[in-house]
Amino acid sequence: MISEQLGIPKRTKRITSEWLNKVLHDSGYLKDFNIKSISREPWGAGEGFMSDMARLTITYDKDSPNLPKTMIVKMPTTYRTAFALALQYNLYEKEIRFYTEIAPKSPIRVPGLIYSDYDIEVKKYILILEDCSCYEMVDAIEGLSYEQTKQAINSIADFHARWWDAPDLFSFDWLPAPKDEDIKKAFTTTFRNSWDLAVKSESFLKILPEGSLGAGEKVYKHFPWLLNNVKDENLTIVHLDYKSDNMFFDSENSENPLIICDWANTLISAGLVDIGYLLGGSIKVDLRQQIEEEMIKLYIKRIEENGITIDTDFDEVWENYLISLMFYAWGPPLVFAQLDTRDPKAFEIFKESTNRFFRAIIDNDATSILPS
Repeated sequence: MISEQLGIPKRTKRITSEWLNKVLHDSGYLKDFNIKSISREPWGAGEGFMSDMARLTITYDKDSPNLPKTMIVKMPTTYRTAFALALQYNLYEKEIRFYTEIAPKSPIRVPGLIYSDYDIEVKKYILILEDCSCYEMVDAIEGLSYEQTKQAINSIADFHARWWDAPDLFSFDWLPAPKDEDIKKAFTTTFRNSWDLAVKSESFLKILPEGSLGAGEKVYKHFPWLLNNVKDENLTIVHLDYKSDNMFFDSENSENPLIICDWANTLISAGLVDIGYLLGGSIKVDLRQQIEEEMIKLYIKRIEENGITIDTDFDEVWENYLISLMFYAWGPPLVFAQLDTRDPKAFEIFKESTNRFFRAIIDNDATSILPS
């Protein structure tokens, strides 16, 4: 590994032009060009809770029309609590291995991989990706439009269909599976610890829409049931953080307009997990109320167009959607209690997404399907 020769920089500000030039030459990326200088600026403020991100602007020794003038670098967060959580769930290694092992086999657009490396022993990781800022991003507070939601549904359905009960689905030993008891225990502990801390704060309680506290307490009690409810069939690889913040829209590509980033949370589960997160968190409440049933039917249709037969009726699919909504009740207390929301934009996104998720749970009376 290159890291054994040069070492992986500890922070984005320690990336030098010499280091970048060396590793990109050794990897075969640069070939006949050399990097003369780089400059950097923080990137993704308020969104990259688990990572520190920077945008690198590159100057080469000669004109390079085929080489990027900017790159996005992701490295472990300097926020200690978030860093500990990321290591617990192996987020950094998972994202790197997604880009190198799963993305090349998948029908989904992701930012182009420029360079990656990791050293588990010293807890250093680096991921350098294509800068997709030339494409349209949706403001997280404004949320996705109806057409953008349809595009997001179709894109993730095509990805899910590729891995849907596929022969090679369980070929990645680093990818958590539904029956992984350690993962289920970790999710439950993280949610309950975060909830216990969050509900002690008046600030958190004021953010919750009416009825959320009672709904959250029910989910808290039955969270292990939610995790154990994943069946042995109709499994696929899920993004688990499938939201507008992680999407770029390429308006010039009508066939495949959506580019999806931030694959650190990837695991094996039911595909509706991603649909619950998308509809519950990335569109405004009134739009979600109007289209969520239509979007779930669109998802089923798209999966079946990929040659997959879903042997369940719509009522069961809908119940799995409600389970997915409740699963994501762990998100708001986790962000409030353990992640860094000091950035004003981050806090506004947090408040809006919290309202959306709990409204989705309450509007659909999701907790009514929990055991009595």
